[in-house]
Amino acid sequence: MNEARSGSAHVYKLPDAELSAYDHGLGTLRVDGELKGYLASVVGKIVFPSRSPWPWFVIMWADGLKEPSFEDYGPSWWTVRELDAGYLDLFAQGVAGEKRFLGKFWAAKRGAAHRFDFAWLPAEEAAKKWQELGLVDADF
Repeated sequence: MNEARSGSAHVYKLPDAELSAYDHGLGTLRVDGELKGYLASVVGKIVFPSRSPWPWFVIMWADGLKEPSFEDYGPSWWTVRELDAGYLDLFAQGVAGEKRFLGKFWAAKRGAAHRFDFAWLPAEEAAKKWQELGLVDADF
């Protein structure tokens, strides 16, 4: 059976069961060495079906645009497994443009799918950068 289709391929064993580095962590998103933005994270707890870490992420692009938050959870841990491997596959920063639909304005045009190199900042540097970027827990 193809491993990608088997259940075992979808289970990821966390190197740190509590995701300590992810709680108020901040890492860089780069392409060919050029800084494109930052990925900030916090860790909560899922209480059902079992108490496990529940990381939330926010991307802050280099120009100051903050993306909506997104989450990850096990057993697959798709985002965490990518970050642990030193990259993040996601859509590049979108282009602002307004569209009208049912009387409402929508301003979202996704960028192309892209792979970013990812590296955690040291804890002290991450804390300073959180303040500089204006990140708060309510962003998650």
